[in-house]
Amino acid sequence: MKFLRDSTGLVKEFGALDAFALNFSFLGPAAGVSYPLFVSAFLPESSWILSVILGAVLMIPLVLNYYLLNSIISRSAGDYVYVSRAFGPFAGSVLGMSLLMSFMMGFPVLAMLEVIMVIVPGLQAIGYSLGDEVLINFANSILSSPVELFATTTLIVLVTFLLSSSERHYARTFRYLTFLQIIGTVIMIYGLLTFRPSEVSLDPKFSTQTLALSSIFVLSMFAFANAPSFFAGEIKKSRKSFLAGYLLSYVTATIFALLLILSLKIGIGRENYVSAVISGWNLPISTSSLLSFGSLPFIHYPAVVVLIFITALSWYLLYAMINVGASARILFSLSFDRLLPSFLADVKKGVPFNALLFSFLVSMVFNYVEVYLGYSISFAIDGLWFVIWNYLIVAIASIKFYKLDKRILYTSLSSVLALSAVVFITLYYGVINSTFGGVIFEGNFAFDIISIFIPPITGAVTYVISQKVRSKQGIKLSLIYKEIPPE
Repeated sequence: MKFLRDSTGLVKEFGALDAFALNFSFLGPAAGVSYPLFVSAFLPESSWILSVILGAVLMIPLVLNYYLLNSIISRSAGDYVYVSRAFGPFAGSVLGMSLLMSFMMGFPVLAMLEVIMVIVPGLQAIGYSLGDEVLINFANSILSSPVELFATTTLIVLVTFLLSSSERHYARTFRYLTFLQIIGTVIMIYGLLTFRPSEVSLDPKFSTQTLALSSIFVLSMFAFANAPSFFAGEIKKSRKSFLAGYLLSYVTATIFALLLILSLKIGIGRENYVSAVISGWNLPISTSSLLSFGSLPFIHYPAVVVLIFITALSWYLLYAMINVGASARILFSLSFDRLLPSFLADVKKGVPFNALLFSFLVSMVFNYVEVYLGYSISFAIDGLWFVIWNYLIVAIASIKFYKLDKRILYTSLSSVLALSAVVFITLYYGVINSTFGGVIFEGNFAFDIISIFIPPITGAVTYVISQKVRSKQGIKLSLIYKEIPPE
């Protein structure tokens, strides 16, 4: 039986600027360095600058691998396509459903990060700048009340899905929010560089703690360099766009990350920063976020503090928008390949609308479980899950495509080695250093274990059920997976 599939129904709406915005925002230098800097307070012998450089260098093979893969096979839901066409429907089902579950379980995590790292410290900074205790108390109440926290994360998830419900609006919103993020980041860098400037040592010492911190920079920022892969079939002038989407965005984001860290060392000082994170300071502003320190130089200029806060709202919102877009396209592709019901492949306004709606409903269930009931996933489990179940598997699968471009053989093998090193360093140092391990593995242990096994089990069950259903319909899934899906 032969399947003729002339068109997916998705349209080419994204250009080079959009590809750049997608990947720059997925890397998210401001948000990407915020958590590692928090962790660095518990790694006193680590070098901030060297950790960033090591993390960036480690993931260069992964960036190049995705660039080559997307250039020769430009298909939306790219990661699922590469694995399913390399290893067949079972592997494709496991990876596809695993990614879906991880994205949908990850929405509440991103919403929580938006609250903890942006909304709460931002409102506190504005309240302090204006001398408004009501605003400060309101910000504090969000974290102290499960109902208010759940309401806030629900609003964030809802806004994210609404912004993603139209391809054209999605693309425009992404451009504008990325532009705002860059403006806000530049303002923070300038403020920190001119705030109590002092001489600073680059402190380029190589140590085990530096390696451990570099792995956290990878898990928080540098590994997330594959956003265009999920939208590849909808990107115009693919080779030129992928050049901007992968290489230019990666270099730019790395430069911003280095500038943020260098400016923080100059304007605040490492010792002052670590002291504030561990012991707090005499300001009614949380010290858990880079936003707090980036707002400090302008604390007597309320308008600037408000502007920085508005631009910072894009940090995790853009992450979430990529998760939404990616999950909808993976659902669409799974449906297109007959692994899921056909209604999930319906396209409206340039997006798989039914897939989008289904993703939203499941995400709201996890939002309730993780936020309201308090079954949170730890940072390390969330990050390592993506590295192992997504990037590592794609890197291995990409070896199959080396005949299309021999350079892929080198980038894929290098990616496997680099990703394996990150996993080993994180787990090893997390075990031998209980303080470090306690920070990165903080969360609900039982839910961490469940989150590891639910996604692949869901994928395996989906395949078994689909195979039986399609077999009764006279459809052999193995035949579908011998062809690359159309654009």
